[in-house]
Formats: sequence, structure tokens, C-alpha cells
Amino acid sequence: MTLNLLTADLEQIAQHYQAPSEPWVRSNMVMSLDGKFVGATGSSRDLTSPDDLRLLLLLRALSDVVLVGASTARLENYRQPRLRPEFAFLDRPAPRLAVVSASLEFDLAAPLFHGGTEKTIVLNAGTKSPSEALLDVAQVVSINPNQVAIESISSLAELGLVTVTCEGGPNLLAQLLADECIHEYDLTVAPIKVDSTADLAPIPLDEATWQLAGQAAAGDFVYLRYLHRNHR
Repeated sequence: MTLNLLTADLEQIAQHYQAPSEPWVRSNMVMSLDGKFVGATGSSRDLTSPDDLRLLLLLRALSDVVLVGASTARLENYRQPRLRPEFAFLDRPAPRLAVVSASLEFDLAAPLFHGGTEKTIVLNAGTKSPSEALLDVAQVVSINPNQVAIESISSLAELGLVTVTCEGGPNLLAQLLADECIHEYDLTVAPIKVDSTADLAPIPLDEATWQLAGQAAAGDFVYLRYLHRNHR
């Protein structure tokens, strides 16, 4: 049965996407018809819609932490999550934000580090030591650069953050998939063609590994929910 995001209320959508167990790691990505994660301007915002944005915010609200690579965080102008009144029925605190970075090069005045209730977590995947200025605005956790995926998830779990939503970018997502850290893969297919070389394949097309467990729609946008068969 396909959930209609245009007619379903937020509680119905939340029930559809509720994590069945903990810990739980989901990825949430939007992709064009020709396999691109970004549109003509180099941003995923070129591919989104109001309904897709509403779902993105709900999936964040269902999580303890939003995990993203530093390049994506800069490109998409990420900001610290905050409590949103429309999700009050979830009775959950706002998720934290975790950013994986090898360079530790940030604009420390950016919303990436301000506006929320808790410090942004920086997962330091490089050899550079954090500056005092960065430590003032972020919680920095060092991880092994050779095991970014596994150590990112385990470090977040040590902080009590066990329901994770990863929003990319493609390189971080590829590492998480390769190390089988992802329990759930949520993919929005936008009715748009970018007409350029495709990014990372959106889902391993291996039915022995991944099961299509749910589907939703909003107009011409299709929302696919895959579950890893070893993590269900």
C-alpha cells in the first residue's frame, strides 16, 4: 500500500517511518530521474519540493542526531536543528547535528554552529587538532580516518545518540553502505532530469540485501523506503 503524503497527516507519516528498533541508522537522500543527488546549481534543493522538505524535517525529528559530511553541510548551508511545534506530538528533543570533517575548516559564525540547544558535534576524521575557537562552539570527537563510517556511528552511540539520520553527501553515504552501517535507506525520486553524469548509485540493487518495505507519493515525487535484510 502506498502512503499519499498529500493527504496523510504528520502522525500517519511518522508512524510509517518510525524506526522499528534501536540502534537505528537511516539515510535520507533525494535523487533525480537520471541519478543525480544535486541539480543544476549544485544543490539538492534543486530537486526538492515542499512535501519532500516536510518529510526531511520529520525524519530529522524522529532522530537523535543528523549526520552529514562537511562539504555537504557547507554547500547546503546547514544549521543546527531546533524544536518545531508541528512535531510536538513526538515528545522528543530536537536532534543534534554531527558533521564529519577531515580539514576542520569552518566558518564558526555560520548557523552550522548556532541557533540550536546543543553544540554541533564535529567528527574529526583528519590529523589536524581543533582550534580553541572551534572547541568553543562545537563538541569535537576524533575518529579513525580509515574507519570513518563505523567510528562515526559508534562515537555517536557513545554519546547516547542511537537513532541516526544521514543526509550524505555521496562519499559519506558510500562508506556507510560499504561498511553495512545503514539499516534503512529512504530515497526520494524527483521527477526531474539533470542530464549529466550520475553520482553514486542510489541503492545497491541487490534484493538479497535490501527489501523495499514501503512506498509513498506526493504528486510526481516517489518516496522509497528500503530496509537492510540483516538489520530488520
